[in-house]
Amino acid sequence: MSEVGGAAAAGLRVGHLLRVSSYLEIAIISMWTGSPLAEVTIGMVEASLRGGGPGGDDDLLEKLRALVGEARDYHTSDDFPAAMARMRVAQDLTDLRIVTHTGG
Repeated sequence: MSEVGGAAAAGLRVGHLLRVSSYLEIAIISMWTGSPLAEVTIGMVEASLRGGGPGGDDDLLEKLRALVGEARDYHTSDDFPAAMARMRVAQDLTDLRIVTHTGG
């Protein structure tokens, strides 16, 4: 792959992960504030994780799907600490992958 094509592919992957990270942040804030929309925002995260990513991050997306699914289950059963822990791990994994892609 050419250098320009590789940079574009990396940029697309970072953009996708930034979107996932922002949805995770919104969901986490909604959960912290006890918003009745917390379930909706968790659904936004789940929707952003459906299907494949723009390439190369399938291992991460699979882990994130599992973590967010567990977080939803714990949140639904009113186990806030367990739900929040999984959401924070999901966001940290996402942000670390962004750093890796950007060479930071």
